[in-house]
Amino acid sequence: MRAGGLVEPGAEVSGFTSPAITVAPVTRTEDAALARAARAGADVVGDACVVWRVLPGGDLEPAATFHRDRRLRFALGAFMQQPLLPAGSCWSGQVVTNGAPARIRRVRLSELAVDTGIGMRRAHALLAPVFDGGRVVAVVAALRDSGEPEYSLREEVVLRRVGAKAVTGGANRVGGSHGDAGEGGGGRGDRDGAGGDGGPPSDDAWTPPPGWLMDHVGVGIWVADRNGVTTYVNSAMTELLGEPAAEVVGRPMGDFLEDVPQMVRGEYCMDAERCDRRLTQPDGRHIWLEMISVPLVDDDGTRRGTVSTTVDVTARKQVELAARQRVPRAHRRV
Repeated sequence: MRAGGLVEPGAEVSGFTSPAITVAPVTRTEDAALARAARAGADVVGDACVVWRVLPGGDLEPAATFHRDRRLRFALGAFMQQPLLPAGSCWSGQVVTNGAPARIRRVRLSELAVDTGIGMRRAHALLAPVFDGGRVVAVVAALRDSGEPEYSLREEVVLRRVGAKAVTGGANRVGGSHGDAGEGGGGRGDRDGAGGDGGPPSDDAWTPPPGWLMDHVGVGIWVADRNGVTTYVNSAMTELLGEPAAEVVGRPMGDFLEDVPQMVRGEYCMDAERCDRRLTQPDGRHIWLEMISVPLVDDDGTRRGTVSTTVDVTARKQVELAARQRVPRAHRRV
């Protein structure tokens, strides 16, 4: 990685405005437990790692950083002076709200609200929630250069374990200097009954709430109203779109797809529709999605919207294209 490359706070990048610093930089002391998590995250799954603590009310406060390169460790420390991140905003806010990890390809650091001088404008990012008592109390984000391989499911599991050790690994509990960070609206524990919506299963009899299931299934779920405007996307869908849920909900599906499914346009609504659609991610990369759309119909039979499940079939499309290109010209239709 190169030194330099500071992104100015408040600069608008790809639809996201990084928080403007309107007050003097805040001097914070790293949380001991989260500092260990940051170091482990950088050593095991990334080049760099930053950690936010979830405050009462849901705001996120920079809590710890680490970089494997000693020359860049000091520059990354500027993260500790950044302002609080409002509840629910950016990718880290989505992880808190959903209680589910996020793997993001070639994301701008400003879109993560990480504006530092480490010279890495784009990175592969892996964000994982840290639970304590069924509530999200912190978010760990591992970063590595966009020229390296993308993060895998195996690395996601490892980072979640790193976060879990931050809570159970010693006397220094997460957020000790700020009281119980789980109190208030920061996590999902109050949304679907006792035990927490975002927390992992506590025993074999645990029945996951619908919201927890939606954000932990392996396919993207995209819900739109009758006009094709997005009303909900799960974590897997935001990873495919390359944008956090806060930047997707309220926008038409046509803002992301070259051609929306016929059912979303309201051309018919009584049968499931299967189709392939091309999507352009924020970094300009094109991917193909296989979409299965079904209507949302109320008790009176009135169509209220559409729910689509999506999977990435880019590799399949590339094979199909290569096969067509190998067909002899004489056998092709004119």
